Amino acid sequence: MSTGERLSLTAQSLVADVLARGSEIALLFLDWRTECVGCSLVRFCTLEDVSRYYGLDLDDMLNQIQERMETNGSHASSSRGT
Repeated sequence: MSTGERLSLTAQSLVADVLARGSEIALLFLDWRTECVGCSLVRFCTLEDVSRYYGLDLDDMLNQIQERMETNGSHASSSRGT
């Protein structure tokens, strides 16, 4: 993703795409006590799947991820090339 590109976040967003936004996003999944970070199935799971499996509120998850992405901007994507 380019610096100006914004991830469209929905219940159907793949966990792998969300986690690719940076370590700060991964920390959320760890805080929620999920096993998503490091799991080989993240390429197939959606945020809705995670919410249902772990009993997390989907709207709260989406809001927290969105806030973390806005707070961190595109730091993760701009630091990959260095």
